Parts: sequence; structure tokens; C-alpha cells
Amino acid sequence: MPKLIIQEGYRAAGEFIIPEGKSSIGRNPENALCLERDDGVSRVHCQLERKGNTVTLEDLSSRNGTFVNSMPIRVPIDLKHQDTIQIGNVLLIYYAGEQDRDDKTGVFAVNRKGTGSLEFVGQTIGKLQDNISKVVQGKNEVIERVLVALLSDGHVLLEDVPGVGKTKLARSLARSLRTEFKRIQFTPDMLPNDVSGVSVYNDAIKGFSFIPGPIFANIVLADEINRGTPRVQSSLLECMAESAVTVDGVQHVLRKPFFVIATQNPVDFHGTYPLPEAQLDRFLMRLSIGCPSFEVEKDILTNQIASDPINDISQVADGNDILHCQALVRSVHVSEQVKDYIVTIISETRKHPAFNYGCSPRASLALLRASQSLAAIRARDHVLPRDVRDLSPDVLAHRLPLKLQARAEWADSRQVITSIINSLPLEKWEKGM
Repeated sequence: MPKLIIQEGYRAAGEFIIPEGKSSIGRNPENALCLERDDGVSRVHCQLERKGNTVTLEDLSSRNGTFVNSMPIRVPIDLKHQDTIQIGNVLLIYYAGEQDRDDKTGVFAVNRKGTGSLEFVGQTIGKLQDNISKVVQGKNEVIERVLVALLSDGHVLLEDVPGVGKTKLARSLARSLRTEFKRIQFTPDMLPNDVSGVSVYNDAIKGFSFIPGPIFANIVLADEINRGTPRVQSSLLECMAESAVTVDGVQHVLRKPFFVIATQNPVDFHGTYPLPEAQLDRFLMRLSIGCPSFEVEKDILTNQIASDPINDISQVADGNDILHCQALVRSVHVSEQVKDYIVTIISETRKHPAFNYGCSPRASLALLRASQSLAAIRARDHVLPRDVRDLSPDVLAHRLPLKLQARAEWADSRQVITSIINSLPLEKWEKGM
């Protein structure tokens, strides 16, 4: 059922389940949703109209106006998931309800009958790519890599200077999916319980009740993760590896899909704590967005003069669609030649003099899963060696710290991985495919 989360001031005050038909909002007690404690609300301020899964908001010539995502509404508009409605000092956050199983209308009905074929993966990911590219312009390859990690049931680390769109990319993905999204802003004074949750004494039951932390969501943005202390960073380890959280000896399983997008600033920035190697290895990929080209940056300025484009995108898929896609990706065929190619690359990292140690079998599996996802996105039912080649730097480089003496010869681990790939002629593994 679609609903509104009511926030008065900075405190969550309750929720309102939106019924079928018209519902008025205002200060008058006769309204379906009465906001009597706020003087900035008119007696009959605005009106919701629900038809099935579509909810329309209309301002009723109120004294102070109705704002959606900080923009005043002049005509009735259809609400989108996570839209923020401001009425006086009251915030209403709109949440689209779970899709009914038998509902065959709307964007999520896209042919549930077709969820058993790889074409469904292409359709779903294509919609997500188009949606996100409206917000993060000129970075189609990075968007594709993030969606590869999502399909592979992995996690992504975005490392770059501030302001290039790391957080915007995560928020646009969350807004494109009908799933629960939460953001964790890491700071040096955080505690592990701020991530995982805490048990507090409940006098009503004469015992302890567990209050879930922000990690209990489908998509979690761990913003500036390397500003947190190592103790807090490690609180994510079990969550990312096991999709579970243990608090006071009790394990709480996280719902699938579960996807962590972590952002971090370069380690030479003030107030950062380098991520330990064990946690870096939990990320399927480490990506860098980089600055846009001259033309793209000019388009960004033009498109954001009036409003933020993230407010204009809506949901195009739900959590069940992603689970279907993750299952279908596992059926993508991997030939013996491709397996040989993956193991050869991994073996070369273990012998290379620039590294203290090589990649583990976990890295081999990560490269395999990511290659299957990339092949499915590119509408193929089999993995090609070039899929492995394209993904190797993103999947392997962050797992391999350079030796101190090797830093004079190599700029970073990514450059070493690229040299290893270039030394292995692709034609050798493409024969007979």
C-alpha cells in the first residue's frame, strides 16, 4: 500500500496509508490527514487522489503553497517513490507500496511471464541505465559497471575526489528501484552500533528490543566510508560477506537484494583512515567516476539551472526484478577457454614482482560472476574472453597493494593489471569460440 511518512520538525511523527480515491490534507480535523499542530498549514491545504498504484497530489489554493522536492506545484502531479512533500513545517515522504502479486498493470508488470529468459535482464538493466544516465551524464561505462556489481550480488567502492557524482549515482540507482534505501554518513566519532543497530531495554516487555541500524535496507550508501575509524569500517564486514548482522549474539538476516555502494575520498585527504585489505577484498569492484568532458559539463549546467534531474526520474524496476536477474545471470555459459583465461590472469598476479601477494580464489569467483553479468547485459548467453579482459582492472586492482619499491616503476595496481592483460594475447583463448 502506498503511504506517507510524516515528519514534524526533525521527528518522525507517524505514517498515513493512502486509501483509494481522494484524501484531503490540512489543519481541519475533518481532513483524512490532519496536521493541526502547524500554523503554516491551511484548513484544507492539498489533496491526494489514488487510482490503483498511481497517487496524484494537487494543491488546493493553499496560503503557503505545497512543495514537492523543493519545487512549488502549480498543477496536479503524480508522486514518485521517495518524493518529499513540504507543507508548512511538516515533511511528508512518499513511499510507493509493495506491488501486488496479481497486479498486471504499471511499469512492474513488464511481463512477469518473461522473467525466465535472459532478455528480461537486458530489459530491466536497460531501463535502469537510461534512468540513471539522466542524472549522471557522460558516465555510461561507470553506470554499467555498477549494475554489473548489482547483478553479481556484490558491492561497489567508488573512489574519487569530492563533487564528481559518487553520491548522486547511488541515490539515482535507489530512486530507480522500488526498494528500501538508507544512507550512512561516516564520521570519526561513529560507533559500530550506529551502523548495525542496538538492543535497548523495553519496559513494556521487561526485556531488550532490537532497534535496526541503517544497514537494514536493500540499497545502502556508505558515504565517505574512509572517514570512519577502522572499528566502524569493520562493522560492515559481516554484513557484506554474509548478508547478516550479529548484535548481542543474535544474528539478523538482511533481505535480498542487498547492495552496498561505498564512497571514499583519496587517502591523502585530511581525516581519512585507509580501508584494511580484508575489507577492500569484500568489494566486487573499485571504480572511479572522474570529471566530465567540456561538452558534458556544459550540459550539466544547462540541465540543472531550474531543478535537480534526480527529482524527475521514477521507479522502473523493483527488488523482485533484481532477484530474477541475479538468478538468470548464473545461467550464462562459461566455457573452458574462459575459465583458463581467468585462472591465467589470477596466476600471473601471484607471480608478478610488483605485488606482495596475488589474488585469492575469491577474486577468481568475483571475476567470473562479473563476466557473466556483463555478458547478460550485452545480450549474450555466454561469456567471451573480452568480457574478462574489460572487467579485470576494476575487479582485481584494489585487492593487490603494490610493494614499496615497485611504486617507483608503477603508478598503481591498475596499471600492473593492464600490463598483465596486454601480455596475454586474447586470440589464444578466443580460438574455437
